[in-house]
Amino acid sequence: MGRSRANRWQRTAAAVLVMAGVTFAVAGCGPSADKPTGGQRKSSRTAAPATAERAAERQSARLAVDARQAPDDDGSGAMGENAKSSDLGNTSTPRRPRAGFGPAQPPTGPRTLADLVAGDTAGGKAAAESPAAASIRSAQDDAKPDLLIDDTKAAGAGIRKLAGKHLTLYTDVLPGPDVDDLTEAFDRAVPEWCRYFEFDPARAADWHMTGFLINDKTRFVDAGMLPADLPPFPNGYARGKCLWLYDQPDGYYRRHLLLHEGTHAFMSHFLGSMGPPWYGEGMAELLGTHRWQDGVITLGYVPLDKSETPGWGRVKIIKDEIAAGRGMMPAAILDYGPQAHRQNEPYAWCWGLASFLDSHPRYQERFRQLRHMVPDPNSTAWFKQQLQNDWPELNEEWQLFVMNLEYGYDVRRAAIVRKDAQPLPDRGATATIAADRGWQSAGIRLEAGGRYRLEASGRYQVGKTSDIWWCEPGGITLHYYQGRPLGQLLAAVRDDTQSPAGLTPLARPEPVGLETTLTPPAAGTLYLRINESAAKLSDNAGQIEVRIRREG
Repeated sequence: MGRSRANRWQRTAAAVLVMAGVTFAVAGCGPSADKPTGGQRKSSRTAAPATAERAAERQSARLAVDARQAPDDDGSGAMGENAKSSDLGNTSTPRRPRAGFGPAQPPTGPRTLADLVAGDTAGGKAAAESPAAASIRSAQDDAKPDLLIDDTKAAGAGIRKLAGKHLTLYTDVLPGPDVDDLTEAFDRAVPEWCRYFEFDPARAADWHMTGFLINDKTRFVDAGMLPADLPPFPNGYARGKCLWLYDQPDGYYRRHLLLHEGTHAFMSHFLGSMGPPWYGEGMAELLGTHRWQDGVITLGYVPLDKSETPGWGRVKIIKDEIAAGRGMMPAAILDYGPQAHRQNEPYAWCWGLASFLDSHPRYQERFRQLRHMVPDPNSTAWFKQQLQNDWPELNEEWQLFVMNLEYGYDVRRAAIVRKDAQPLPDRGATATIAADRGWQSAGIRLEAGGRYRLEASGRYQVGKTSDIWWCEPGGITLHYYQGRPLGQLLAAVRDDTQSPAGLTPLARPEPVGLETTLTPPAAGTLYLRINESAAKLSDNAGQIEVRIRREG
């Protein structure tokens, strides 16, 4: 019954388009006098999330580098120098720093988390009425149309047309809510792209893309909608004023792919470039991750549960890579070259780094300045230089982020609260710890080998469903997180006078509960927090008073 209805619908649609006899000439979708060909520019390819089995099969080199170091800066940015892809034709010439602009001075940083651990232990729309012939011109007014679209031929091949303000989408995917609302979602995304990139929406009012959502590739080849000069792409590709997508099993990921490629197209058209690979793919992943509900779209959305993003899988990829000992550090991600994104995993790492930097209260402002530097070939070098005094802290917070990553991770609340530490007075001291934040400095420096008594008190909220979940420093033994009672007070001692040479001590806390005695093996600042998921901090409330004194 469903198949016959679909066939009748396709025959009807084909008849309507045959009667219309419309042929479109689309420019900007292929080579032109003012644009490089697909073999001369970086591809905008997107890979689907990897399964656990595929992630486990992949091997990557591990580089043992001191955790105190920052990334290399050769002045060429993340695109690398003289990079060339044999199958994509990607090339880049050596970059020359601007006058007076030198490389950042810090040495090279850790490439993978394995380095640290080893060192530490060792509603569809019909096509709008159109003129008999229409063309979308490329930047050069007299350029020949790059792609001729014959609606009659397309309809005969079973390809229908969905029309929106900013996107005309051709597809052979059968009608359905998650397909027919794609043009509306794209239209709603345009002002959101303008908002994020601080671009005047009025200048994007007439911007229009032509897209192709493909189920059967041969139909689009026969209809002349897949130019022969397009490089191979597994899921999505954007070029000029056109984008191509292969259909996905999940409606969410189909829309994510459209927004991912739409972000590439917006950046290329209005910003003049997508930037280096880590930034271009990071932004496409960041803004492609979305929430679409009741006609409202939210870009840069942090999904609270995997059920919100079927088919996406970025959190799982990172967790799988960490479990396999292939965790990536920021230095290595910033140095991704033009060939890196042939694999699935780099998309996840670029999303992770972009999401982390865009949300972190200490790094957000500097990261967002890159929006206005996208065409600059030295943008990555500039960014490294801006962070040169923060690399040890950034690496430490990144460790905590990726090792504890889960859906809904609240980067802002989980950010480490640092403050200058003083020696413990003879009379002792009291620290106040917030239940809705991550690690917090107690402001007290402890000596190596000393014995310190910690006594905690207070009643605080660690969740709220129908009732408030009240907790004391001993934690709630009916609920556990990472093997310890939920809400239990934890402690760690970190030496703030030097960069950690391996895995941060904050990743190996000791339980405090109501009271305990600490004997730190090395001198450092006392840090405290409650045992709670970084995704669940927002519904916590209250404080803990911790009395600290020398013992014996």
